[in-house]
Amino acid sequence: MVPVVADWLALIDLRPLPAALLFGAAVLGGLMRGFSGFGAAMVMMPVLIAVLGPLAAVPTLSVMDSILTMPMAVRAARHCHWRPVIALVVGSMVAIPLGIWALIILDPMLIRWIVSGFVLLAVILLASGWRYSKPVSLPSTAIIGGAAGFCGGLISLAGPIIVIFWLAGQINASRTRNNILTYFGFTGIISFLAYLAGDLMSARVWILILMLAPVYGVSLYLGARLFKFASEQTYRRLALGLISLVAISSLVL
Repeated sequence: MVPVVADWLALIDLRPLPAALLFGAAVLGGLMRGFSGFGAAMVMMPVLIAVLGPLAAVPTLSVMDSILTMPMAVRAARHCHWRPVIALVVGSMVAIPLGIWALIILDPMLIRWIVSGFVLLAVILLASGWRYSKPVSLPSTAIIGGAAGFCGGLISLAGPIIVIFWLAGQINASRTRNNILTYFGFTGIISFLAYLAGDLMSARVWILILMLAPVYGVSLYLGARLFKFASEQTYRRLALGLISLVAISSLVL
């Protein structure tokens, strides 16, 4: 088994220590995604970009996560609130290809600084206890979906915008989680098709997916089991903690 792993690492030009960092990030990211319905990119993307570069890191995580979480998304779809989910997906459908185009042409360091500043501001708003009390219109929801889709295509970080949108509202943790999982089930398919069109699904990306998927998949399962034991207060605290983590990590890596 070890020689096979060594052969794969050589094939994708990856040394053992960076590979260990990737596997560690996959464990933590999978636990967070399974538990909260989001968070994998927040935990993993700074590590993946540092080790692999953005053009390999973004499609690797996005496609792997979409494949392994699709059963969770199907189950969540039975209990989600469909109207805002569909509006978010429509907005994202338009913006994801634009984000992928920006991924190809922009400096990744500049992108991380911009995203980090936005995420830190969002954490401050949520930690302050701010909530919106009025319903958000479907056109406004679609615009929010567009912003999330652009960030998702750009650096696989649609999560902060989507999570802020629902955690700042009045719905409970279970409904929030179902909405998030359903949204990412749809946008995962859209992103995969856009990556194919952009010629980003290289052999290296597929090998990375095959290497990380078993570890990530087991961690997803364990995280989903842990959700049953979490209180709503714990859920919200974890969400804020994860959003803070990605902002700080993006600044220091």
